[in-house]
Amino acid sequence: MALTQLREWLLAPYFENSGENGCKKSSHASHLSNVTYPLHRRMLVVSGNDDFCEAAIRNVQAFVDEVSSISVANFTGDTLKGKNRKQVLGSECDIATLDCRDSFKPGDVMAVAGIVKRSGCLILICPALSEWVNNISVSFLSEGFTLTQSRYLERFIKHLRNNDYVAFHTEEKTTLPDTAMYRISQGVTSNVYRGSLFKSEEQEQAYSRLYQAHSLNKLNALITAPRGRGKSSLLGIFIESLIRQGKNVLLTSERFDNVKNVLSRIHQYEIAGVRTQQPSTANIQTQLILGDKNEAATFGSVKWVPPDSALLYTTEDEKYDVVIVDEAASIPLPDVYRIIANHKQWVLSTTLLGYEGSGSGFIHKLIPSLPPSAIHLRLSTPLRWFEHDPVEAFFNNVCLFEDDKSCLTQGQIEAISNDKTTEKYDFFISTFASLEELELQQIMSLLALAHYQTTPDDFMRLMDSPDVLVAILKLSGYVIAAAIINIEGGEYLRDTAFGIASGKRRPKGHLGAQRLTLLSAEAKVATFKYWRINRIAVNTKIQDKGIGSLLLKKVNKEAQKLSVDAICTSYGTTQRLDNFWTRNGFEIVDYGRKPNKASGETSALAVLPHTKKAKQLESELVALNNSFKLKTSLETYPDSVLTTYEIKLLHFTQGTRTLEDVWPILRKIAGHEITNQPRCDNSQIDKQSCTPLSTLKTMVEIINAQYFLKEVLSHADMDVKFICNTLTNEGHKVSGLKEATMWIRNALRPAFD
Repeated sequence: MALTQLREWLLAPYFENSGENGCKKSSHASHLSNVTYPLHRRMLVVSGNDDFCEAAIRNVQAFVDEVSSISVANFTGDTLKGKNRKQVLGSECDIATLDCRDSFKPGDVMAVAGIVKRSGCLILICPALSEWVNNISVSFLSEGFTLTQSRYLERFIKHLRNNDYVAFHTEEKTTLPDTAMYRISQGVTSNVYRGSLFKSEEQEQAYSRLYQAHSLNKLNALITAPRGRGKSSLLGIFIESLIRQGKNVLLTSERFDNVKNVLSRIHQYEIAGVRTQQPSTANIQTQLILGDKNEAATFGSVKWVPPDSALLYTTEDEKYDVVIVDEAASIPLPDVYRIIANHKQWVLSTTLLGYEGSGSGFIHKLIPSLPPSAIHLRLSTPLRWFEHDPVEAFFNNVCLFEDDKSCLTQGQIEAISNDKTTEKYDFFISTFASLEELELQQIMSLLALAHYQTTPDDFMRLMDSPDVLVAILKLSGYVIAAAIINIEGGEYLRDTAFGIASGKRRPKGHLGAQRLTLLSAEAKVATFKYWRINRIAVNTKIQDKGIGSLLLKKVNKEAQKLSVDAICTSYGTTQRLDNFWTRNGFEIVDYGRKPNKASGETSALAVLPHTKKAKQLESELVALNNSFKLKTSLETYPDSVLTTYEIKLLHFTQGTRTLEDVWPILRKIAGHEITNQPRCDNSQIDKQSCTPLSTLKTMVEIINAQYFLKEVLSHADMDVKFICNTLTNEGHKVSGLKEATMWIRNALRPAFD
């Protein structure tokens, strides 16, 4: 009986007289002939042991096979790994299933939910709900920590159970909401846009704004929309109209698959005698041409290029009239700025409220840098599903957090800004398990707006990581600032400390402790107790008013009470952020050498020590960092610096440290000569203290004996191509970084014999 009811519930929108998705009525339709209206999308949870779930999957497939018009897509965690998840962008189906038994990621669920169209159904397959929270496999656990129960899943299941629109098919019972609950009101269906080309009035209006701006040669536009709002079809229609005017369009996105839906619109609206040529995988930059060869002068073209294409970053090529950047939030902000700086007419487009990341945070950072003439076009009317869709509402509420729920009054904002507030700031540090739902919503909202790379998967990691604390500053009961703190080092790293110090081990998590230990080359540093400020966020309305500094001050006092050796942080360096951290007592002890792919910024590592041993570590790291700026002889360097140089170079010759890691030291040695003047008096200082300098002197002699090696190591940056070419020209054939590193290691190893 339960399977019969499940079948009827699942297929309800697809029987005769059931609105726009009608099909022939089955002989088993029973009361379904009374369903004479289109339905909202639905969600079904299939929960139980493996045998039950496998049987349910077979039954569902048998049900949908009865109706030839139903399109079905099936996914597992494995099929959505890595970049595969983004391949579902823009596709559509009636019924989508996601098997969550082996793994669960919020981003996977949202990606699959976004392809289910009107009146369709999302089916989640999972273990028994009572066991699911204890049967979770995650990839983000830091070294030494364990996870026995998922707080994120516990909350997710609670929201599923409390949602009247969610259906359940379990071993115990089958609970199916009445289909009348999903009924679309007559007003909604009668307001469906009747235009011949566009699917909504705002889509047509957005097109008109784009077209008008382009006609005036002033097209600078940003298009934002949640998923399913017709952003891709709008771009496709606009590109096609430009091509028909003989214009040439340059289109870019993170991956070509991201714009397949955009380009399909060009094909969809083509006129008689006009054809499109799809790019081949062998030549991803192949031009898409609209028009016959004999009409080349009449029609323009659209060409897709990857984000690193030189065509995007030059003003010399006047061939392209408009540049369009699709899913701009997935491209590094510095690259976006460079693209719009090099092209007079451009369109940026990005998805908000998506599984890819926090679109609102991206927009918050981007808009202040756009020219005043830029127009911001927002699409809000859903096209893939009806307005007030319960599935979309569920995931926006449970997995995203981009709505500002801080609710500060204008008077409070002004009082804070003028430092005249008489209200008391409430501060506390806790685990995520101790948070109330409203506090959680407010914290996540702050993080989403402050860090545009934040994804739904990040929220799960924050809530479930046992090494994470959250520091909160509240005013009038609302969270106005929050800091995410990672517990690092200590006993968790005692067994791996020597491996970390030599570069041999890189345990998961413990970013600050690991980096400080590798920098110092001292194993004991890994066992210091650290708090690392992972993220810090302040309500956007009261930023730059000292609230972030107040929060850090309170975190610092709490850390001292709990005998934490040091607080550290790693962040994308800018002058503004450097000033913020140093103003709050942190010392920057290292700068990274590789820019972050998303932000374009290099990382900085800053430390605020509390204990004597941590202060000594800070002092030695500052001296080490300063040594690379000095132009004096190595003999004048502090003993701690020379010892660190020697230890790191020993690790390098032993094969545990990378060439990039020791490059600043090798460059420093290659550029210096050591005098014959004795470093120390053997009658006063133990002879062993001269060892580091003696080793380094031997290494200088080795480098000087091979002039080309001195030339290679004297470069400020590690240029792999230059290194390989130089060594090859000297008869030492090397074809890449690995072989070049091996050659340099072998050349320097005699210094330690």
